Amino acid sequence: MENSVSEKGEIIEQPLLMVENDSGEGTQKGGFRTLPFILGNMFLVITATSALTPNMILYLMNEYHMDIITGSNIINTWSAVTNIAPVVVAFIADSFVGRFQTIGLGSVVTLVGMFLFWLTTLIPQARPPPCVISDNICRSAGKFQLFYLCFALAIVAIGAGVIKSLSLAFGSDQLKREVRQENVRALERFFSWYYALYALSIVVALTCLVYIQVNMGWALGFGAPVLLVLFATLLIYLGTPFYVKLKPKSSLITGLFQVIVASYRNRCLRLSSQSADILYHQKKGSTIVLPSEKLRFLNKACIVRDPQLDLNPDGEATDPWRLCTVDQVEELKALLKVVPIWLTGVVAAINISQPSFPVLQANTMDRHIGSSFEVPAASFGIFGFISTVLWIVLYDCLILPVASKLTGKPVHFSPKERMGFGLFLSLLSVLAVAVVEGVRRNIAIKEGHSDDPNGLIPMSAVWLLPQNCLLGFAEAMNAIGQNEFYISEFPRSMSSIASTLLALGMGLGNLLASFIISTIDNLTKRGGAESWVSSNVNKGHYDYYYLVLAGFNLVNMLCYIVCSKAYGPCKGEEEEIVEEEKS
Repeated sequence: MENSVSEKGEIIEQPLLMVENDSGEGTQKGGFRTLPFILGNMFLVITATSALTPNMILYLMNEYHMDIITGSNIINTWSAVTNIAPVVVAFIADSFVGRFQTIGLGSVVTLVGMFLFWLTTLIPQARPPPCVISDNICRSAGKFQLFYLCFALAIVAIGAGVIKSLSLAFGSDQLKREVRQENVRALERFFSWYYALYALSIVVALTCLVYIQVNMGWALGFGAPVLLVLFATLLIYLGTPFYVKLKPKSSLITGLFQVIVASYRNRCLRLSSQSADILYHQKKGSTIVLPSEKLRFLNKACIVRDPQLDLNPDGEATDPWRLCTVDQVEELKALLKVVPIWLTGVVAAINISQPSFPVLQANTMDRHIGSSFEVPAASFGIFGFISTVLWIVLYDCLILPVASKLTGKPVHFSPKERMGFGLFLSLLSVLAVAVVEGVRRNIAIKEGHSDDPNGLIPMSAVWLLPQNCLLGFAEAMNAIGQNEFYISEFPRSMSSIASTLLALGMGLGNLLASFIISTIDNLTKRGGAESWVSSNVNKGHYDYYYLVLAGFNLVNMLCYIVCSKAYGPCKGEEEEIVEEEKS
């Protein structure tokens, strides 16, 4: 898509880019024909990378002889990089490289990382030698082996972060013409297909690929994802002649940093209570004339001291790192205002960042369906995912219509209400884990499995469904509520930042979870005592550990209530309050 400037200075979007065919006629780029390449690339990459996480703790403990703390920290750090990388990648793609080039490079990087990780299953020197049980000899991984493992996982995380952050935006770039001229629902259809395929990729990863890992070995189980990423890389480049490739432009993130720098450099300026006495730098065509009174120190970034020195003839700032627009200042204020509520989402992400223990817990329980089929321990996470999808469908198709019919008026729960209810369900899910684990541990000890963490106990894994379902419901309420909250509260120009805040919070939650489990391990094993988070789940006290997490969740929920009230009504709620008072 190319832009031109009219005589009035307005930006006009030109038709989609043209490319000449063999007959010399012009053909338009973009459109729905590009989506199979983009969505196919996303589906294959997400399927492949999502298949690594479920069984990773078993691979690290069995093949690298790690304890559960070391393995969990590696997994959480890896997940954090996967979640935080999209923020950095989006900035680089939008500002310097371009989306297509970044997605193509990200696919290649993911392929290299997956191949390097797969080699750990093929090359014996890449991992420690097998344990000699008879002589009680079990060597841990060497420095080079650990470095190679972490390097491969880091490469995968960065590459997958590229695909997660840019596939949706790059696909939207292809449909601009359809939205204006052919089908106003083009983007809506694309978003529906995107999230449907994303959900399907998780299902395939947690069922088919996990089953291959458990029943056919690590080499084949981690080799299949390599082939998927290879096909994904070929697929994205096959569509090269058809893509609309927008040129990179200045990133909104750069503008936010400019406000911080400019307000500091102008810190000596005085703010007058009379706004008419101050000249503020305004963006062309903007409806925002004056900055708000909240966080007033940032207003110094948009004060024009000398129009002849500070502004170019076209009205732009001569130094954008000393003078910003009112819009830029208000965008930063909107971001800072939601930080307290966003932090409560970071704490809630700790519950999701527990990939290791649920697998070890399920591995000791009866997972049979019928007499022959046994559900892989790592596949139980799919019940949480199914619960998330189920809640989304029931909320829109059943809960809201029934509530509206019973009350006689349209019922709508605000994003903040859904986020708060999600935090409550998250608390219940942690308590459910603590209760079920207490029962499971007692049965394991009675059955004589204190020294055998892999011993099967006569307890059905069906008891794990409540905690998985509650966590799935909680994620549906809180995560979707967060996304809607950020998008509705931020200016339209900040939609890209709004879409990355949830992933950034998940990344920080991964790191916080790693810190908490390491701290509890160090505190509880003092004096030679068995750690609460021992690699032997029957000797440890994971029920106590999850009760500690429940305490964190309770405090977090109370903090959310305070922050939510301090934030005040969301956009659009003021009018609803006024109408209710009038009625």
